[in-house]
Amino acid sequence: MTAEISKILDRIDSSKEDLAELMLRLGNTYGPFGHEAAMAAEVHDWYRQNGMQSDYVEIIEDRACVVARLKGDGTGKSLIYNAHLDTEASGIDFETLMDAPDPNRVGARREGDRIFGHTVQNDRGCMAMQMIAGRAIAESGAHLRGDLLLKSAVGETGAAPTDEFRGLRYEGKGFGTSYLVDHGYRADYAVIAETTDYAASWIQCGAAYYKITLRGKNMYTPRLIRGETLATQPNAIVRAASVVELIETWAVDFEVSRTTQTECGMMRPRAQVGAIRGGIPWRPNRSSTYAALYVDVRTLPGEDVGSVTDSISAAVRSTGLEVEVDLIMFKSGYAAPRDSIAPLLGEIETAHRYVRDVEMPEYAEDAVVGMWRDTNVYNRVGIPALTFGPSRGRAGIQGTGFVELDDFVDGAKIYALTALSICGDLHP
Repeated sequence: MTAEISKILDRIDSSKEDLAELMLRLGNTYGPFGHEAAMAAEVHDWYRQNGMQSDYVEIIEDRACVVARLKGDGTGKSLIYNAHLDTEASGIDFETLMDAPDPNRVGARREGDRIFGHTVQNDRGCMAMQMIAGRAIAESGAHLRGDLLLKSAVGETGAAPTDEFRGLRYEGKGFGTSYLVDHGYRADYAVIAETTDYAASWIQCGAAYYKITLRGKNMYTPRLIRGETLATQPNAIVRAASVVELIETWAVDFEVSRTTQTECGMMRPRAQVGAIRGGIPWRPNRSSTYAALYVDVRTLPGEDVGSVTDSISAAVRSTGLEVEVDLIMFKSGYAAPRDSIAPLLGEIETAHRYVRDVEMPEYAEDAVVGMWRDTNVYNRVGIPALTFGPSRGRAGIQGTGFVELDDFVDGAKIYALTALSICGDLHP
């Protein structure tokens, strides 16, 4: 190992407390989906406080991305590290969903070398990690031949405009990353900074969102005339119950028929009913004339969404009910060709072996491969990309999950070594 690389790794080791502080700082900053500007400002300020140049890229009011750039001399390959600013919560349900029952669901706290909080697990821990790695390279004065771009993007998590929730406020699934790519923030390779337990995935599922609408009859409770089956009830909500059951059965068959062993791990395209609307809450004495189900369906890379739509439509119509099936969003999955991703993967494998003294896992967890990630944005436009990061630790449902700080120190070292190899031809 060169003295230059050793110096950078030492910088990261000595930055352990800085990393913990940054993870807590970002983890406790308000920044739910659709309202990421405060988070972007925190990231932008941190780069300026640490002598690094960054662009604050506003897309609409209260939604902005940040891109820091370490310039190379233009003679080598360039690399992107890409993390996302948003959480799964929206501004609408931030308090009700993410605050109960444990406030650490949206915040972060430290106990020893464990950092608790969902915002840290997804995705601000990895964002802090790439920032610390970038700072170590910048402060070392290492010569880079290609540019290193550190991106913090809005709108990675799953959302789609529908009903009254329309406009750019509700655009997700690669919204911010696509905007940056379309506006010139490109490189030869990209790493999506997410927790993957040190496995790599350059193949990711697509996602299709559907709205399934049912109609019913307005009947006063004392005058209610029930049908013989759920499907023949006058109430659209009750009719929807039969459709939910069918979708669950269909979802299992859909997953089994498409489960595929990939180079990155087992891909299991799952589906579920994620939301339901119907009736008037303050008037339950009338049967509902309307009910809508909102369904998330994961798809194989390159899968024809038309065939998926035909399949779920046939399933829900098998009840004999009149239903409306509307596709409200589709973002395709992609796979980077193995030969195009091989140089980046090889450098990550080398860096991982050096830092952790073990080989990388051969396969990622099923859920990692089955997710839609910003990896798809880059592979869609021909920039070889993969998802890679440290362990997610114990991922709790309501704020009880934690990550190990030492894992993220190791991750920062791997990110730094990979960047030095790709952008600077400096190898451990």
